[in-house]
Amino acid sequence: MIQFTHYTQKIEAIEKILKNGFAYVPNKRSLITEFLPSHDFTKREPQQFGMVSFTELSPSQAENHRKVFGNYGIVVSEKWALAHKIQKVLYIDNTGPIYDCLRNLFQVAYNELKQKSLAREGEVTEMAYTNKVRAGIAGGYLYSNLLQLYEYMEPIKHLSHQEWRIVHPKPYYGYGETKADIISNVSPPKGWAQFLNVLPVKTDDIIGFICPENEQDIFKKTIPSEFTRKPIDIYLKPA
Repeated sequence: MIQFTHYTQKIEAIEKILKNGFAYVPNKRSLITEFLPSHDFTKREPQQFGMVSFTELSPSQAENHRKVFGNYGIVVSEKWALAHKIQKVLYIDNTGPIYDCLRNLFQVAYNELKQKSLAREGEVTEMAYTNKVRAGIAGGYLYSNLLQLYEYMEPIKHLSHQEWRIVHPKPYYGYGETKADIISNVSPPKGWAQFLNVLPVKTDDIIGFICPENEQDIFKKTIPSEFTRKPIDIYLKPA
């Protein structure tokens, strides 16, 4: 069975997630320019509508992952993760036959989208290049499906993180400028953020936590009482 763990920087962040849910956060990967170098994607990448990331790494394997994402982990149940359509990330190199194949597919799909959109609507809106639903409406069915794949792609330099992700099911455009802004809108949820930008969890959805060995007591005191009986997997922080 795969263990899906979401790491974060502060114990207080764990508390907020348990109370309010995971915040969907956009993740710019800069892979699209490898596939379509002629198009300007500097303002928006395709399908940049937010995601929640997890790792399959065990605590003993996740030292380098924690250096990037934080020392405190929430382990969600496989049932919950699968219900929200979690998928293993596809790590893509920028050389080799797979890259060549993807680049060719994206170029063919891009040209097809442009031709069909011009024939149907007389123009190609920028949204058709960055939104899989809009691409499909414009007749770019291959491009639309490739954007679905793109949601789960990541540069191969991040392979060590062994990521799984749940992507936002809706085309949400209302994110703040920074990750801190985004999280502040859902901690506690404000306005439409509570419906559009939060992935909620219940007590049964959490199977345990991860924290440094010397912080187990304060961890238990900080998280909501209904979660304190969940097991806490501890590890020794490097000196």
